[in-house]
Amino acid sequence: MNVKYHVRLSDDERSMLEALIKQEKPIIAQHKKRHAQILLAIDENHSPLTREQAAKAFNVKPLTICRLRQRLAEEGLEVAINSKHSRHGGKRKMDGELEAHLIALTCSAPPKGNARWTLNLLRDKMIELEYIDEISRSTIDESLKKTNLSLGRKKNGVFPRKKAPTL
Repeated sequence: MNVKYHVRLSDDERSMLEALIKQEKPIIAQHKKRHAQILLAIDENHSPLTREQAAKAFNVKPLTICRLRQRLAEEGLEVAINSKHSRHGGKRKMDGELEAHLIALTCSAPPKGNARWTLNLLRDKMIELEYIDEISRSTIDESLKKTNLSLGRKKNGVFPRKKAPTL
């Protein structure tokens, strides 16, 4: 198997990782300890495990091993150990202010000719009102899921009262 990102740790890096692993549990997060163990296991300078062997040994998916290799190569040892997720992710499109506009828009009356707001209508209206240059339906959907808003409800954000049981 051809490996795109190689892990070749220096003696100092190995010593640092080994010291990190020996620290007591409350001091270090478990994902950091696991990342350190994996990096030591796949270090090509010391009889490395293959991706599949490492994945099986540490009970992770082979893709996790690939991503850890990539993070080490592209972002360095500190990020590879400390980060659960790569720093490559883009800036969030929906900040608090934009979410407030979305919620206000969702709670308003839908455009004429429509019984309710749809994700496409919300996206188009937000772009038309110049709240944002472009946004996907899925981003709007994810934002709405974080709230109690439902596009199909008459009174958005308010749960209907349950009838009290009659005795």
